Amino acid sequence: MPKRQDVVREQLGELRTNLEALWVALSADPKKQARRERAWSVFSGILIAAATMAARRSTAKAWAVLTGEQPPTTRPAREPAAPAPPPG
Repeated sequence: MPKRQDVVREQLGELRTNLEALWVALSADPKKQARRERAWSVFSGILIAAATMAARRSTAKAWAVLTGEQPPTTRPAREPAAPAPPPG
């Protein structure tokens, strides 16, 4: 049989958890939280894109230095298409 002190300690722990959950529910704004999550997604996406571009550029430069040739993923610049003759 549990002691009275153990039961009181357990009850107080549950009360504390419930009060913390109540405080979060009262003080949190779901719209603000959603806005912050969207901002975080945009921010992380921008950083990932920038890191990807920087990694590709540095890898291409390292490939050129190490092998002395252009990287296999680099394509030559396309020549502009000649303008089509006017119909008629």
